[in-house]
Amino acid sequence: MTQNHSRTISLQELAGLTEGRLVGDGTVLLTGVASAHDAAAGQLTFLSGAKNYTAYLELLKSSKAAAVIAPDDAPELSLPSLRFKNPYYGLIKALEFFFPLEKPDYSIHPAAFVSENAEVDPSASIGPYAVVEAGAVIGAGANVCAQAYVGKNCRIGKGTLLHPGVRVLADCVVGNACIIHANAVIGSDGFGFTQHQGRQLKVPQVGNVVIEDDVEIGACVTIDRGALVSTVIGNGTKIDNMVHIAHNVQIGKNCVIVAQVGISGSTILEDEVTLAGQVGTAGHVRVGKGTTVAARGVVTSDVAPGSFVSGFPLKPHSEERKIMASLRKLPDLIKKVRELEKLLEGNEKA
Repeated sequence: MTQNHSRTISLQELAGLTEGRLVGDGTVLLTGVASAHDAAAGQLTFLSGAKNYTAYLELLKSSKAAAVIAPDDAPELSLPSLRFKNPYYGLIKALEFFFPLEKPDYSIHPAAFVSENAEVDPSASIGPYAVVEAGAVIGAGANVCAQAYVGKNCRIGKGTLLHPGVRVLADCVVGNACIIHANAVIGSDGFGFTQHQGRQLKVPQVGNVVIEDDVEIGACVTIDRGALVSTVIGNGTKIDNMVHIAHNVQIGKNCVIVAQVGISGSTILEDEVTLAGQVGTAGHVRVGKGTTVAARGVVTSDVAPGSFVSGFPLKPHSEERKIMASLRKLPDLIKKVRELEKLLEGNEKA
């Protein structure tokens, strides 16, 4: 990890910046952040909220790190520390200090194409070989990186970052403070066809995609435009890499969608839903607020709010775990049944 050695801060100053509780020598100077294994002199390291600290405490004793971020309830440490109820919050703030986002030194790169009918805020930046089509609006402080594409009549909100190769297709809306990673496609056609006289006829997809504020979308995600309405991604939702979201899907606020999830058309996720890796949904289902679907679960019908479910067909996770545990015993059970059958056959012959 490349450290920004031009930035140095004392542990006491960092405590003030991060609102952490200082334990130990606050005059220690810090020059970066690293793991306990890799930390060099002057670097800050991190202790998560794991319940078993023994191995990590031993590692800290041999680490070259100058200080550590730790949970409030961590035991006494061999290094000065900043304590947090949520240590990841302290880590975020430290990383933001040592690795500040660098704004490009251009507004519109000479190699970019920006339509004369587009509106680009003077504080926004458009990278080389990026394209901004007619009618598009790029908000204050937004960053459209190299080779990104913003289609006709799109709106990109304030402070939003489109990484290289992102495609935001015509009429789509991206809110404020969003991050969309490389090669994501926003607004591809929904998969809509009808069979007529032996042919599959394409149903025109004339809706759009609306992404609300503070949404992060991973690399190579595809989000289809609605057939007649908007596909909507709610405020604060976070989407991992390689996810597909079909047309007319409605995703609520602060949802978490992990890698390789496939969400079929017209699915509704209420607020604060978590879909773990490789979850799939059938179309036209509703997943209630606060529900978690464990990895590889398949949602084929509506799920009540606050559920923790898994498997296929979907069932309460506690029940699925019992089934999986029972399946491991199946070979032994089959063996015992066969032995009993032989014993019974022998008794019958006798």
